[in-house]
Amino acid sequence: MAPSAKVFRCDDALLNPLVKKHIASLYMCVDTPDLEGWANHFTEDAIFKKGATNVQGRDKLLPLIQKSWAPIESRDHVVYAVFPLNGPAKTDEVMLNGQSYNTYKTGEKSTFTWAARMHFTYSDDGSSVLIDRYTIIVDTEPATIA
Repeated sequence: MAPSAKVFRCDDALLNPLVKKHIASLYMCVDTPDLEGWANHFTEDAIFKKGATNVQGRDKLLPLIQKSWAPIESRDHVVYAVFPLNGPAKTDEVMLNGQSYNTYKTGEKSTFTWAARMHFTYSDDGSSVLIDRYTIIVDTEPATIA
């Protein structure tokens, strides 16, 4: 499975274009898999939380994502929407949601929905951003409407 284009719904009047581009690039890196590129989207002291996983530091993120890819043949994150919590001049926090599709080396497949919160730090000159806090909430059994 080739990764999907990383486009998502958002209010472009509120979401800083640097943040929008950074989010799209982050998910493309993790899906291709350019895992070092993915880790480079974070500050050196970034905090990452997902379920029972709670790590701090870019140096811990790369082994974490490498381990998550070990049983995976292909992965595709689909971001549905990004909601800036402030902005647009310096959007530094967003909520987002989406779905992940995984194909394992065994041939099995899994799909799950997720929501996340990201906080960004801008470079001194304001020309780039990095993620300094990233929390993911996974829902492996989303509710369906009958």
